[in-house]
Amino acid sequence: MDAQQQQIRQLEKTIKRLTISRQLLQEFISNVKGVKQLVAIVFDRVLEALDAESGSLWLVDKAKKQNVCHLAKGTAKSRVIGLRLPAGVGVVGAVVESQQPELIMDCGKDPRFNAEVDKNTGFVTHSMICVPLTVSNESYGAIQVINKKSGVNHRFDEEDCELVKELAVAASLSMRNARLLEVESLVKEMNILMTISKEVVATLDIEQVLDYVVNKTNELVEITGGAIALWDENRKELKLRVLSGGEAIDTKQEKQQELLALMEQIRTLGRSSYVADRLTYKKSLKGGTNAWLNYLEQHSLNAFWAVPLEDDEGILGVLWFESGKSHFAGQGKTDLLHILATQATVALRNASLFKSIPFSATLSNIGQKGQKLMATGKKKSLTLILASILLIEVLHYAPFFRFVSGQTIVEARLGVGAFLPVAGRVKDILVKEGQTVSSGEIIAKLDPAQPRLTLVEAEAKLAILDRQIIEARADSDAALMSKSAIERAAVKAQVAKARYDLEQVNIRAPIDGIVLTPRPQELTGRYFALGEEIMRFVDPKNLLVIVHIPETDLTDIEVGQRVKGVLRSQPGEYFTGIVRHIGQAYETPNTVLESSAELESEETNTGFIAEVEVAHAPYPLRPGMTGQAIISTPKTSALVKIWRRISNFFAFNFGW
Repeated sequence: MDAQQQQIRQLEKTIKRLTISRQLLQEFISNVKGVKQLVAIVFDRVLEALDAESGSLWLVDKAKKQNVCHLAKGTAKSRVIGLRLPAGVGVVGAVVESQQPELIMDCGKDPRFNAEVDKNTGFVTHSMICVPLTVSNESYGAIQVINKKSGVNHRFDEEDCELVKELAVAASLSMRNARLLEVESLVKEMNILMTISKEVVATLDIEQVLDYVVNKTNELVEITGGAIALWDENRKELKLRVLSGGEAIDTKQEKQQELLALMEQIRTLGRSSYVADRLTYKKSLKGGTNAWLNYLEQHSLNAFWAVPLEDDEGILGVLWFESGKSHFAGQGKTDLLHILATQATVALRNASLFKSIPFSATLSNIGQKGQKLMATGKKKSLTLILASILLIEVLHYAPFFRFVSGQTIVEARLGVGAFLPVAGRVKDILVKEGQTVSSGEIIAKLDPAQPRLTLVEAEAKLAILDRQIIEARADSDAALMSKSAIERAAVKAQVAKARYDLEQVNIRAPIDGIVLTPRPQELTGRYFALGEEIMRFVDPKNLLVIVHIPETDLTDIEVGQRVKGVLRSQPGEYFTGIVRHIGQAYETPNTVLESSAELESEETNTGFIAEVEVAHAPYPLRPGMTGQAIISTPKTSALVKIWRRISNFFAFNFGW
């Protein structure tokens, strides 16, 4: 009876583990978090599911060809976290390279096992499971699970290894999605930063610089308010110059006085300060308090970030941002803020220097030269000179409008995959390439025959066993009851698995987007493994219009310029947008639009592009659409244009 009861308990544990596995699979595939948070969740859940004594999670550092311990739990935690091993070294190295899981029943007998940590900590490693984190034949790292708390001699078995493998597959896919989204977010943030920096350094008006920095930064981080104070060299004091939201400067207002005092502390410290979370900061003070904490509490704020605006010539002022959200400048956003502060410092220094230029002296000098010219008495020469000056003035101030034209193609920068939560053969594909779908919409169906048959068979077995148990109870047949109970537990697990597989035959779109996969109908009849990508989608917001720019016009193109264009598939219908990035082309227009007769000129075969964010289009955009666009360049003087043409002529023809 004891053995039979033990078997029943073991089967109950198996069912519990299958349930955990299913829940985690759903969570990993559906949840999109940052890579760091996701890695921590994966690690904790795996250790919990396996009842492990300790473990570690390793990530691949491709640049240094090393495996780095990112997370660890257990008595040896402090010695293991941050440990770096050369690629291929140890059990972790072998698993990462082979991309195959390893179950080691007795670590002391495995030559790959490094016993140095055990010697230094007194910890004894009995059994180990090490499973790779891989996606599309690329290794991200490995999960190492050590010593089973409830196992025989703290050893894992094949069932434990299968569970870790299953979780690792789902976790790897989820990590891949998280990485893609982080890249997408980073690209967006860098574009915003470039736009802000461009505007800041382009103006020589101090007030405009201050206002732009304070009020545009909320596009990068979630701030509640911002401020800039500048150093008054004459009075040797810091003065508030601008507050976010157009709030007026009032030196009698208590909050502004408190803020200025805090900014003075930042200036005195000469370095940036960041309180990420008020409650955590309060705990660190161990019952004490200070002006920073008082300011946050009094004004219902949770965080602030501040930095001196400093260059080689000294401190110009202090930049301050505050927020009701904790960790608003986390996940690398402090780096973006430091870049912005550096750009603001350069712009303020340039604006200050420009403001100090003695224009009156310059004008006086010009007047004196004019008087000398008048005194020559040479009427003819004077007339000619004056006419030349007049012509130059007209050309200088006469606006010159110009448009830059280029070939266009619609591109998708990033896509999101739909991954299978169960293995199966595709029965129906319900979408076409280029079709717009909604999140959760059914895009494909797997053949339900096998999971349905499995479910019917399992339910039939379950019914038979239930009847056997009832009959055995009536006959007081304890042995038969025990045997039937054991079999019932196993069959019940089969029923749960079959029901889950049957529920997952409808594959749904992960986002609102456009189908990128070419000819998806050809996937019908193909078998897909668990976690394999079946289709890829792109958010319409991630579609960009790429305009190929002649190199001769490159200097005229700037971020923020307006764009108007037409696509060949929609003649007479115009889209509009804004230039968001300028760079080198991934391929020239001739390779993209080989059949176009309009590409016969050498001028269009360029290596430069402008990425255009579409503001309005009267029709849905699809990757691969081509057309023509014009970019409105800022007006400049005709004199500048003429001079540029003359300079280019002599440079290319005479080498001047």
